[in-house]
Amino acid sequence: MSIQSTGVLEQIKFQANQIAAAGNSLSIRDTKNSEPVSFSGLLINSLNNINQLQTSAKSQSQNYLAGAPGIGLNDVMVSMQKSSIALNLGVQVRNKLVNAYQEIMNMSV
Repeated sequence: MSIQSTGVLEQIKFQANQIAAAGNSLSIRDTKNSEPVSFSGLLINSLNNINQLQTSAKSQSQNYLAGAPGIGLNDVMVSMQKSSIALNLGVQVRNKLVNAYQEIMNMSV
């Protein structure tokens, strides 16, 4: 995990915590459980999943470099690509949210 990706992940987590702290009252209903799901909760869960993928990829690559049995290079590369794609998706979602926020703030009332 590079310093740049760690910084981006920390920014996204900070923004998600700000949304959660603001007491976001917007919620959607989950069709399976019929319980309200908050936007901030979904965002925080997504960030936790991204973090978990990055942590898993990092530990798997360290185990491979240490020579642990049962870990192939292909497994390491797949987990690294999964974490990279997840981080890129998180960054793109953050960018879209920031753009939408800026567009709403620029609207005249």
